[in-house]
Amino acid sequence: MKQVFVYVYALIFSTMTFAQKGWTWPEDEALKNTAIEKEAYYKVLIAQSKHEEAMQPLNWLYTNNPELNPSIYINGVKTINNIIKAGVDAERKVRLQDSILWMYDMRIEHFDNDASIMDRKVYEAFRMYYNKKDKYPLLADLYAKAYEMNGPDISYFNLNTYMMLASNYYKTNPTEMPAEKVLDVHTQISDIIEQKRKSGGNIERLDKEQAKVDGFLGSISDVLNCEFIENQLVPKFRENADDISTAKKIFTYSVRAKCTDQPYFLEASETVYASQPTFELAKVLASKYLVNGEYEKSMQYNTKALELTTKNEEKSAVLLGLASASNKLGRKIIARKHAREALSFVPNNPAAFNLIGNLYFTSFNECQAGESRVIDRAIYLAAYKMYERAGNTEQMKASKEQFPSIEEIFNENYEEGQTITVGCWINETVTIQRR
Repeated sequence: MKQVFVYVYALIFSTMTFAQKGWTWPEDEALKNTAIEKEAYYKVLIAQSKHEEAMQPLNWLYTNNPELNPSIYINGVKTINNIIKAGVDAERKVRLQDSILWMYDMRIEHFDNDASIMDRKVYEAFRMYYNKKDKYPLLADLYAKAYEMNGPDISYFNLNTYMMLASNYYKTNPTEMPAEKVLDVHTQISDIIEQKRKSGGNIERLDKEQAKVDGFLGSISDVLNCEFIENQLVPKFRENADDISTAKKIFTYSVRAKCTDQPYFLEASETVYASQPTFELAKVLASKYLVNGEYEKSMQYNTKALELTTKNEEKSAVLLGLASASNKLGRKIIARKHAREALSFVPNNPAAFNLIGNLYFTSFNECQAGESRVIDRAIYLAAYKMYERAGNTEQMKASKEQFPSIEEIFNENYEEGQTITVGCWINETVTIQRR
């Protein structure tokens, strides 16, 4: 026991040495001395894991010196959590949890950094109440305040948790938390994540958080469908095509509800891209326009996508998109050029070799001169070589079926194994093989 008191007075002495900075002690000398003793003593009790006892000096400080220092509330929260962890009855647990939130309120009342404290308070509240239906209204109110106060500075751990709350609240009480409100929360969080990205946030972490947030949209799948999007969002968007918020909703929810074939999807996507150009969105637009047969527009967005990435895999994929669109436009030389460029970023990319093989395979009619069956059918030899590198056994077989026959090779004075050059635009050297 003697050692305990020595420790207490050592703490009191150390407390007095820094008490002038960041600490607000009572002006009354006797009260100040008592406050110094209480502040030191509760720390001794915490160090000895006597959390119940530590609350007595802490409560004295809350009553008599509430503006002393944020640490008395920070340590108070830790102490109560340890008491709860040790095991208490349900009724007392409720009172202790209320005390925890009260401590955050006291920090907000007596000290600065209100937004940061609210950020921590709402997470603490979520941690305590996420599975308590009767607390959902309280949590929703706290999250709304935390987001209003913090904006893009809201903590990472308050991103998907807010969406989880909205989803669970909707499931238990769709009247108080309708589907439309869940969508508003999703949009709000997604906007914050995008702002964090732009300000240099952890992209990998933010991508994971966005994926979690998007995952909770499944809770409103009965409402989130093409009809909802068309009736509730599209009219508002078409009244104002610059409405980025509504455009984002249409884009995200169309993907989720599999409504990307609708015309409003491309309209909204273009508006979002104009405001916030990203590689992913440019690639989506390029792919949709390719499917829709708008090949020039597909090439435009693939070109933009190429400018928005530094990753070799993504560049290779975009160049293959350019190759596909060029092929559809009948520009086979340019298509092959893009496919070869794709290979420069991802060597041995099977998709690139397969695309070149398709270019060759479909060029027989335009390239045959009609003077030599062996020379004309050498196109299929060139295609076979590409398909082989792509590992496409079915197309290898289809190409081989079009090779020149042994009779054609013999009659034209060629030999198996002989190398020849395929003419036309292809200009590839191949080895003669028979079918």
